[in-house]
Amino acid sequence: MTDERFHELIHHVLDCLGTSAPPHDLFAGGAGDWHARARLAHFLAQMPTHLAEARTLFQSVIDAEPNEEHAQDVEEKVYAMQGLSALEASEQDMQEAALEHINLAIECAESTDFLYKYILRGELWADRWNLMHKMHMTEEAEAEADERIAAFDGLEDAVPHNSYLYYGYRFKAHLAAARGIPLIAKDYMHMALHAMEIPPAYEQGLADAFAASHENTAWILSEIDRATPNPERLHWDI
Repeated sequence: MTDERFHELIHHVLDCLGTSAPPHDLFAGGAGDWHARARLAHFLAQMPTHLAEARTLFQSVIDAEPNEEHAQDVEEKVYAMQGLSALEASEQDMQEAALEHINLAIECAESTDFLYKYILRGELWADRWNLMHKMHMTEEAEAEADERIAAFDGLEDAVPHNSYLYYGYRFKAHLAAARGIPLIAKDYMHMALHAMEIPPAYEQGLADAFAASHENTAWILSEIDRATPNPERLHWDI
């Protein structure tokens, strides 16, 4: 991508977003800075007419080497690979590439011990498992989820807010729902929520969602998700 086109796209994003646009300084590094390319790609990925350019920019970040001494730098690389994978996962002929890039995101995220500001390691694994399920690799994905869950057996008190457990049990709950086993799906979601910080204001809404007695398990899980606090705004220990 030329510098000219890069700057055209920046101004397109700023114009489209209006008062909610990011500061221009976010892209100050220009097309030669992988951080600026990744940031622009995230905004373009929200515009259906610019998905191809978003993918191109994300792909240009694959070989970028973040500074592993700085959490934000590592997190930015991880977030870019997660974004690339999400774009590719929506197209069947690109799902192998999507799996490769979510794997790269996981590898990068787990190369340090940082507690990232936005990225949750458990969510990255869930992205991998959901993609594998879509690619008819469900048995392998579920085995991986079980392995991550087992790794923290007995450590619930030491690591009470655990993204691996939340997303692992949530993935198993959705598999149980797809298999038509509502009680098991609810049980897994109870276990998922035990690994999450639940502010008191959310407790009644969750109780109401779990109380549904019909057999539409997908709807129940959707209601539980709606009643669950946004994981991005909670404290996590891992």
